[in-house]
Amino acid sequence: MNFNMIAASADGGSWYIWIILIVVFVGMILMTVIPQRKQKKKMQEMMSSMEVGDKIMTIGGFIGTIVEINTDNDRFTVNVGSEDAPVNVVIVRNAVRTKL
Repeated sequence: MNFNMIAASADGGSWYIWIILIVVFVGMILMTVIPQRKQKKKMQEMMSSMEVGDKIMTIGGFIGTIVEINTDNDRFTVNVGSEDAPVNVVIVRNAVRTKL
């Protein structure tokens, strides 16, 4: 009879473990999703505020000044050279890392 009582109490108490696991799992998901949303929103705000003449850094490490913005195909023409010797490069909008 003791074994039946132990088995019954183990089955009755195991739902606590499942609740704890579910809470931890949901917490981990929230801790990854919320920061990603904030970062995405910040990146979209930066992209929408870009204008001709802004200095940017690309994901490849190029630093230059935006010369032209082509909104039809989301591309920038960026001068990575100097004012005296311009070197224009066309990059996609997603290649921009930061606005300097």
